[in-house]
Amino acid sequence: MIDKSLVKKRFKKSLKTYNDNAIIQKQTAEKLISLLPRKEYNSILEVGCATGILTEKIKQNLIFNEFSANDLVEDSQKYIEQIVPSSHFISGDIEEIQLDKKYDLIISNACLQWCSNITGTIEKLKSALNPNGVLALSVFGDKNLAEIKNIFGIENKMYSMQDLSCFENIIEDTHKLYFDTPVDVLKHLKLTGVNAIKEAKLTKSKLKEFEIHYKEQYFENGKVYLTYNPVYIVLH
Repeated sequence: MIDKSLVKKRFKKSLKTYNDNAIIQKQTAEKLISLLPRKEYNSILEVGCATGILTEKIKQNLIFNEFSANDLVEDSQKYIEQIVPSSHFISGDIEEIQLDKKYDLIISNACLQWCSNITGTIEKLKSALNPNGVLALSVFGDKNLAEIKNIFGIENKMYSMQDLSCFENIIEDTHKLYFDTPVDVLKHLKLTGVNAIKEAKLTKSKLKEFEIHYKEQYFENGKVYLTYNPVYIVLH
């Protein structure tokens, strides 16, 4: 079971540093917008808006009348209101909150992999669409952050393509980010909040051991790398 309180804690702490470090999330936001079947929607709901990386892309590329945004972290509201002042903010866990209206587009970038039941959540969002509405999602698959999970022995809680095979129109990508040192990898994860996999503290000896193992296994072209595995789902 995913620890939602830890997820909330880590992302709240990383809000101020998120935009400068969320390299992959910016790429997935752009691709998600490019996959939309049309560019004009009356009402839009963004799930897991964080600091508004996707919100900015929505404002730049889509025509809409009503915009609502949801996030587990209440502090996200001020970021969204700076981008879309007329927006309506819905605070809370998307798996638990009640959606009281229907939308023409529900869109979510790099968020729903934190759901305990992703297929159930997707079905919930589909039921909140107007007729001919569009549901567009990017999540991370089971190869995401594989290096970190392998070294720390963390059980992989992300979703495989087999888990998501009940949905049509799925696209899977794999990206590597390169860093000078293994410690830079850890800093990157901390500054984007995606270290919300497990509560763990590293002693100096454990950190040194981590550095040695990481360089031995994940060194390429003079740098160490970290794998991201975005998966895109567009339903309409």
